[in-house]
Amino acid sequence: MSDHVIRRGLDIPIKGAAKGPVVQLDPPDSVAYSPTEMRGLVAKPAVREGDEVKRGSVLFFHKPEPRIVFRSPVAGKVREIRRGRRRVITDVVVDRTGDEAEPLEKKGIESIRAMDREAALEAALGTGLWGAFETRPLGKIPLPSEEPQSILVGAMETGPLQPDADVLLTEDDQAAFEAAFALFSRLAPTVHLAVRAGSNYPGFLRAQGVQRHTFSGPHPAGDPAVQVNLVDPPRGSGQVWTIRAWDAALIGHALLSGEFPAERIYAAVGAGVVQPRLVKTLLGAPLSHITGEVSAGEHRWIRGSVLTGEAVDSERWASFRRRAVHVLPKQVPRTLFGWAMPMLGQWSFHRAFLSALTGSRPAGGVDMRPGLWGGERAMVPIGAYDRVIASPEILPEFLFKSIVAGDLEESIQLGLLDMTEEEAALCTFICPSKIEFDSLLRKGLDLYEREA
Repeated sequence: MSDHVIRRGLDIPIKGAAKGPVVQLDPPDSVAYSPTEMRGLVAKPAVREGDEVKRGSVLFFHKPEPRIVFRSPVAGKVREIRRGRRRVITDVVVDRTGDEAEPLEKKGIESIRAMDREAALEAALGTGLWGAFETRPLGKIPLPSEEPQSILVGAMETGPLQPDADVLLTEDDQAAFEAAFALFSRLAPTVHLAVRAGSNYPGFLRAQGVQRHTFSGPHPAGDPAVQVNLVDPPRGSGQVWTIRAWDAALIGHALLSGEFPAERIYAAVGAGVVQPRLVKTLLGAPLSHITGEVSAGEHRWIRGSVLTGEAVDSERWASFRRRAVHVLPKQVPRTLFGWAMPMLGQWSFHRAFLSALTGSRPAGGVDMRPGLWGGERAMVPIGAYDRVIASPEILPEFLFKSIVAGDLEESIQLGLLDMTEEEAALCTFICPSKIEFDSLLRKGLDLYEREA
């Protein structure tokens, strides 16, 4: 076991954290998948509009690898298959009309442990949850034909207002963990488990056949991509697959029960939610079903965190991977002579307000909104970005400048494949020049994919 203490990073004190026990909601009338949220997925429908489906029926699959399937969370009728530019599928909407389930192949712990890699692949693919895996680097859905050097199971979350393992996991998940780890050990030579320092969840303590690592510190300490850089960085052209612990538990449940696990826990968070809460409902439930009442005015609806989440329309549905719905008020109040005011109750990473000296801050967090607080300008190399980059040996200013210049070779040498999007998003948040570094990093990665 190794212990990692992250000293660089940033916990953003944003208002609107979910509190209280998990609320069980009535099943929604409709659910949906958004294939575009999974990078590298080329979705092809397995059904047509108007088709009747069961819970667990295949709705769509990955065109280059048809074994990667996605299953319906409900029994009902396919209402709509929405398409965007270039006929890309953006939503697959199913109206709930019943509860009939399509059985999956049921497995026992011992039979899983006796599998060879090909059998383990078929078992994992058959659950319909393969999309929970991501490759490191590039953050894409892995192909079954590629064998990773290891699999890392991330069992903590430090993103702004994101629900953590203590909410998303229960005692009932322990057997599912055992099944998932047994399966992962068949897929990769090494399985890593990254947990929060001090965590006493029995499923983590009893995990067998895994290398356990503890992490502590500010965000992005809980980002699996950062954890990979510190535990087992990809070597050469190799890959490391990452998956969240709560998604791993779902794979285990699917194997042990022979049914597609449709329920999820989501957090409704943000200053725009009247009563931030934790809810249990179906995968892909409508966003308004999860959040309940929202405040008056216009809002920005985000699936995931404010750093790397996806801004969507309020009429869309919850994410397959992300477990939070953040509602952020769009209206940004203007302060007369704001540059000269003490701005008590506000917060700044650069300690630009008087509250940095007095230590005054609202107990429930700061009401941060999508305002720039300044204008876009050239990159200012003041050394601030280094304070939020947790991955070692990265020089962010030089890396971003090489990406802007289109120098791929130098970008790789400076850490293009090592830096994570969470770290780039933190650089964006603290940037005095208002530069979108996460988009800039993705631009460099896309160039790498085209040229590699």
